[in-house]
Amino acid sequence: KGEYWWEVKELVSRNGGARLKAQVFFASFDQRSERAAGESACTALVAVIAHRLHSNHASMPTRPEFDNLITQGSSEWRKLCSNTAYTNAFPDKHFDLETVLKADVRPVTVSHEKSFTGFFSPDKFECLKGAMSFDEIWNEIKSSETNNCQPRVYIISWNDHFFVLKVESKAYYIIDTLGERLFEGCKQAYMLKFDDSSLMYGKKKKKDDEMAICSGKECCREYIKRFLAAIAVEELEEEEKKGRVSAFTLHQRLQIDFHYSSFSSATSSSHFLF
Repeated sequence: KGEYWWEVKELVSRNGGARLKAQVFFASFDQRSERAAGESACTALVAVIAHRLHSNHASMPTRPEFDNLITQGSSEWRKLCSNTAYTNAFPDKHFDLETVLKADVRPVTVSHEKSFTGFFSPDKFECLKGAMSFDEIWNEIKSSETNNCQPRVYIISWNDHFFVLKVESKAYYIIDTLGERLFEGCKQAYMLKFDDSSLMYGKKKKKDDEMAICSGKECCREYIKRFLAAIAVEELEEEEKKGRVSAFTLHQRLQIDFHYSSFSSATSSSHFLF
């Protein structure tokens, strides 16, 4: 396998409700390491990673390449941090995607026409009723598979973090530069591969034994719902029962954006297409 170290791992969701068996590929470190020094660099990192995926559709990064992308993206972020025009607008140095793309970190553009914005479980919250749901977005992505033989790369933003989703006909990949997203204490960036070998199990409501929830690429959808968003949904449901939770909080914690990315033909003009 050389520099491709995919390994099969079993992961348990933080609420204990689901177990995933899938292939994982680890970098040597993540964005918060001393080597990368990219504490809040996730926006610059997704631009660098998306550019790499568009540059070479046929393969995923090797371990040395993945490490290099993390150091490159973190370096680009530090350059932005040294510019007062950016830090005045973003004192926490957590730049938004539009800012990073306009700064020409990499020649990547986002098409709003092919992008999606939705919420996890909007039907459970009064002020979100009628909004597009995460499942509806996923169904749109799935339905366009047959019409598009070229891999697609989405930059996903959720809960003040960015990561990348690569959609292929035979596999879906999640690429995340923050190890803590995978499991508590993880200090390595990672890629998750969802293909025919992937399996997910969930606990039955009244028993301790498990049942199969899904298999194959569908595990990617359920991973995002059950491993990333489930606790936020549960907590906000409880708050909604006690009193009305604010619309700001719901948007902050439940909104998810799928930004459809591609190579940019322009080098200095706005990278957002309308």
